[in-house]
Amino acid sequence: MSELINTHDNRVTIRWKLLTSASALALAAYMSSASGAKAEDASRPLIWLELDGQFSMQKTDLEIYNPEFLSDSQFDAESKLGIEKTRPNIWDKGASLTFQPEGSDWILSASIRYGQTGRNQRNLHITTVPFSEFYGFEKVYQAYQDYKTQSSENHTILDFKVGKDVGLGKFGSDANSVLSVGLRFAQFKSRNHVGFKSQPTNCPSACPYNKFYASFDGMRRFEGLGPALSWEASAMIAGNRGDGGISLDWGLNGAVLFGRQKTTVQHQTTELHFNYQNVFIGHPATSVVYQNTPLPSARSKKVTVPNLGGFAAVSWRYADAKISLGYRADMFFGAIDGGIDAAKKENRGFYGPFASISIGIGD
Repeated sequence: MSELINTHDNRVTIRWKLLTSASALALAAYMSSASGAKAEDASRPLIWLELDGQFSMQKTDLEIYNPEFLSDSQFDAESKLGIEKTRPNIWDKGASLTFQPEGSDWILSASIRYGQTGRNQRNLHITTVPFSEFYGFEKVYQAYQDYKTQSSENHTILDFKVGKDVGLGKFGSDANSVLSVGLRFAQFKSRNHVGFKSQPTNCPSACPYNKFYASFDGMRRFEGLGPALSWEASAMIAGNRGDGGISLDWGLNGAVLFGRQKTTVQHQTTELHFNYQNVFIGHPATSVVYQNTPLPSARSKKVTVPNLGGFAAVSWRYADAKISLGYRADMFFGAIDGGIDAAKKENRGFYGPFASISIGIGD
């Protein structure tokens, strides 16, 4: 009987030892994985500061100011452009700050993008050499077309986002996918001026001739704020995030901005007739043939502007730094009133290559 009891006790002891050993191993494995996760999380910077620059091609569909007398001008097409738009390209500058609390998949970020450009241009087109043969009036009868333009444009885009890393399972543990919601603010401002002086025909001796004058001033502005949604993803294609490597990054963004368009436009056209022979018969040498000076047009309207954009980039990653090269586009549909005498919705957009550098702060 005692042998049976001892055998039973030994079996119980062996079971307890096995259970204790297995529990200890499981606990050790858990502690090891937890400490590894903490070490990995601790090695990740809490804050990322990013600076970027983009060579942006601009989409500005403004209505062209084109006085009627330009259509009959003998000068080249360049002088018939009317109101000169802003430069077709611009250097955008941007900065962003991202914070991800330790042990959390939530990400907070704020960013700004700003661009500014301007242009001053003056062109003089002459068809004949100077001459003076009538009472010393030098160059009076020489055909010419003179125009000057001034334009400026600036834009500011602000983003405030809260996102969560939902993972990108197909690409393994070295990939992430962040869905974010937030607010986007956009402001666009432009100013344009153009002035024309034209004598389109040569006139030998004292024959009559006409001169044309025209000017245009326009100011356009949009400010809007609204909800935004974005998705940004990244997958390593060489190396790993801990030690460094190369990743492929991409993203999409969308927003609906509620704001106001403001436009102020003023222009005038004048045609003068010159005939110095009239002086000898007691009439003025100069008379007004045509003059059109509409009242300044000032428009203000509440609008809803859809916004869509995206980017793709290749990044060289280090433990606490990243360098990226890519292409980005951002379109704002119907953001600008580009009309002259009547409202006309026009798109505003920026697209082109960009480069950025990011630095991690805090472990």
